[in-house]
Amino acid sequence: MKTWLGLLAAPALVLAVQSIDYALVQLACARHSIVSLNIVSAVAFAVSLFATTLAYRKWRTTAAPFPASYDARAARAACLAFAATILGALSALIQLMMWFPQWLLSPCR
Repeated sequence: MKTWLGLLAAPALVLAVQSIDYALVQLACARHSIVSLNIVSAVAFAVSLFATTLAYRKWRTTAAPFPASYDARAARAACLAFAATILGALSALIQLMMWFPQWLLSPCR
């Protein structure tokens, strides 16, 4: 489960946050407050970092040095955990980059 959060939940969360932010722009403009946009982005960024941390811990526990003649199934968990770590970190970076313009631009433009 730790691996799948980084592989599936983090990228899906990027798309969900983008849709939710677009839906909340009219509300933010009407209230002249970007608090709702910031809350959604902050929670999503924290969840992506959490999923990345779980995947990283799974990768570090499963990525033991393998002998020269190892079973390929033993390395499969480490490979998936590494991919989940990279994808989760990329998703967190994308969310941070999508959140950054909210600090600088007004939603009413």
